[in-house]
Amino acid sequence: MGRRVNGPRGLPPLSRLTEANLTAVESKLANVLSQRYPEAALLSARSMADAAGTSPASVTRFARKLGYTDFAELQAELAVEMRARLSSPPKRLTVDVPGRRKTTAALLRDLVARDRENLDATLSMIDEGMLDALMRRLAQGSRSQIYVTGSKKGSIVASYFAMQLAQLRRGVRLLSLSDLLADELLDMTHEDLLVIFEPRRATAMLVSVLAQARSVGAQVAAFTDEHPPGIIAESDFLFRTKVDAISVFDSYAAMFALCDALLAAVALHVPRVVRERAERLEELNAALSTWYQPRGGSSRDPGKNH
Repeated sequence: MGRRVNGPRGLPPLSRLTEANLTAVESKLANVLSQRYPEAALLSARSMADAAGTSPASVTRFARKLGYTDFAELQAELAVEMRARLSSPPKRLTVDVPGRRKTTAALLRDLVARDRENLDATLSMIDEGMLDALMRRLAQGSRSQIYVTGSKKGSIVASYFAMQLAQLRRGVRLLSLSDLLADELLDMTHEDLLVIFEPRRATAMLVSVLAQARSVGAQVAAFTDEHPPGIIAESDFLFRTKVDAISVFDSYAAMFALCDALLAAVALHVPRVVRERAERLEELNAALSTWYQPRGGSSRDPGKNH
């Protein structure tokens, strides 16, 4: 039988404070937690009790009221919060997560809960008018080129976005940030758009690409985290996303969600163009025998593009 939970499952410690029915003593502990959040992970039960003018036993009861087994489990959650706010994996690895090991299934539940928070936080930060304006810019005719790139792991989101967008319109180029970068930027003009994915830290090469785009008058759309550097924050289209994670690596769930929303909106905005391209792509896939065909049968879903 699982443990009884008084507080709401899946919520981070600070969010649980508003959901729990706290006593006067527990409210004092809640103030300590709020004022030192999430660094309260560094406090012992005794230190937290002293700060609130109460006893370690009250700290244990407080942790249970929030839905944790004991104070050690609350500490572990706070340590996860601390780690998520640090900018690089090496720094996050310096923050120990106390308490018992969690199962992979438990970590999966934590991850899903955290990504829900990331998605909700991202939604609250999005300028819907700007998002719609970028959609219309992406759906414009083929005279303009769309250049797409990203820093480090952001390049994975960039590749996904560029591949899908290329099925919806002409003139999509994925920049590799390699020695061929100058060749790839040779034809960029003021009519073009540069789309960058820069979570956490921009590379020097990405900043160089951004400077080059601005030098020719091209517009820039940036998908970044909550605190982008100034050179990124000055983009024509700026979308901050929440990238906190339960591990040492950031979560890009919100970034992918924005990509999917934009792609869906472009497809609805220019349906005739999208249908023509989809039909032509399917013809090419058939001509090139792209999809595996089992003997005596057909592919599982011959009408689906990937």
